[in-house]
Amino acid sequence: MKTIIKSSLIASMFALSLSANTIDDLSKQIDSLQLELSQLKSSQLDGDDELEERIDEIETAILIDKIKFTLEFRTRVDNFNFKTANGIVSHDNNIWSNRLRLNMKSKIDDNMKFNGRLTMNKNWSDSNLNNFANMDPMQARRPANSGIFVERAYVDWVITRDSIPIILTLGRQPSSDGPSHQFKDNTVRKSTYSALSFDGAADGIVLTMNLQEVSEVDGMAVRIGYGKGYQDHSNKSYLVNQNSIDDSNVLGLFFDTGLVQEGSLLQISAVSATDVVSNVEDSNKNIGDMMLYTAMLEFTNIVDSNLDIFAHYAVSKVKPNGISSENNGEKVGFLQNDSKSKKQLTGSAYWFGARYTMPIKSMNNPRIGLEYNHGNKNWFSFTQGSNDLTNKLATRGSATEVYYIQPINRYAHIRLGMQMIDYDYTGSGSQIGLPTKVSDTELDKLNNYYLQFNLAY
Repeated sequence: MKTIIKSSLIASMFALSLSANTIDDLSKQIDSLQLELSQLKSSQLDGDDELEERIDEIETAILIDKIKFTLEFRTRVDNFNFKTANGIVSHDNNIWSNRLRLNMKSKIDDNMKFNGRLTMNKNWSDSNLNNFANMDPMQARRPANSGIFVERAYVDWVITRDSIPIILTLGRQPSSDGPSHQFKDNTVRKSTYSALSFDGAADGIVLTMNLQEVSEVDGMAVRIGYGKGYQDHSNKSYLVNQNSIDDSNVLGLFFDTGLVQEGSLLQISAVSATDVVSNVEDSNKNIGDMMLYTAMLEFTNIVDSNLDIFAHYAVSKVKPNGISSENNGEKVGFLQNDSKSKKQLTGSAYWFGARYTMPIKSMNNPRIGLEYNHGNKNWFSFTQGSNDLTNKLATRGSATEVYYIQPINRYAHIRLGMQMIDYDYTGSGSQIGLPTKVSDTELDKLNNYYLQFNLAY
């Protein structure tokens, strides 16, 4: 470009020297040529800048294409009303919170892909950690500070694509917000396991055998999962009088299948947890083993009626080992107090609900829903990491929820809801201590009235 410009200038000056113009005319033409040269140089520089910007855009696009991000954002206000058995009423109203999720996806190759989720979850103007913030299943699941937690990070590896494809899922699993939370959350199903029995972050390995091709039934699969409920890495067993804690190992078997109705799902599962830990600050100990059996059934838009329905049923069988752990000066064991009994304790719970999509296009098809769940005296599950502040599915008693969803556009909606919980026994959601009938000064009823804005893009 510079050579062309110089040549053009020399040729023009030579032509001018041969003309009969006056010195003044020659000077004016030289000034004009210098201005042209300046403009050409400027144009060249602008072109170089534009080229650099294009290169930067391409490089950035290549990097972004390696990991695709989507986001979810929620602002919510909760209003809690409490009532003890002797009629004393208290309130905790106008509690605002924000939650941000960054979802990640990356295709490594045709047989391997990565998924992840980074989450911030906090109350407004509050950066204090809650009492359970350091418990692994609850990180990012309950409001804490403005820190970012890794809620999910796992690799799906297709080991074989033969008649029975086998997939290995390694890492921090998609084990939260499971079926049938998607109806209330107004989203697609985002997890695998019944939310009645398990809800929270978890690390592990899952082997999936896809049986769709051999069975010709959509959604049919068998899964075997292994994880840790607790892992002792303190390496203190060599110390005198130091009681080491055995790892809590979790092993699960799951069978999924679709039914005749499109969008339907049937799941049956059995989960074993050995050497469950008390999870108390004063003295963590292994307090026993348990089994958790679950069956769930879902129908989406049943027979094109705009109606979604679901039902879950679960049984928990707790086997205390007779060991007690101290909590705030009291000795407690697996669903018992300072008892040496190793008698098996059986609990059960059920959860069902329905959601109806109203055919009102002018209002973006709003939805209404109703859910009900009930747990008996010894009901216990792994839902401590529930995104629901009340952990209603752990209730030893009854819980009812009604809600209204107003879509704003394709990506955003508002939900208005009310939860009404009636406790029959104490200790809902906890594995330690003997469940007893609610006494005069203990929490008997909990109501929560909430409003939330949700964006998923």
